[in-house]
Order: sequence, then structure tokens, then C-alpha cells
Amino acid sequence: MPIRIASIKEGFRRCGIAHSREPKIYADDHFSKEELRILQAEPMLKVEKISAQEIKKAEGSKLKAER
Repeated sequence: MPIRIASIKEGFRRCGIAHSREPKIYADDHFSKEELRILQAEPMLKVEKISAQEIKKAEGSKLKAER
């Protein structure tokens, strides 16, 4: 299942990535199980598992905003 990550502090680094306050979606195989455990335990990050429906909804909203 894909995950969405947002940081409380812009540019906060964990697992080799500078995370943004703007949520970013990662494929379910982007992180190893250990990295995912680390990310989920990090209080500076908001990590959510999301469904394919949520991804489509987010992409649709983004397209509407760009028009």
C-alpha cells in the first residue's frame, strides 16, 4: 500500500530524504520494512498508508488546481 509522508518541519531529514511539509506519496516498495518502521516511529513526520482511490482523488484535485 502506498504511503504519504509530510514533515512538521520543512526539510527534516530521515532515511536519506529531506521531507517537506507538503505531503508526498511514495510507492509501497520505495522504503524497506526497516526504513518504514523508522519513518513511522519518527514524531517529526506524519506517515499514512493510503489507498489507490486516495491517490486518484489527490491527483484529480491537483489537476483542477492547476487549471
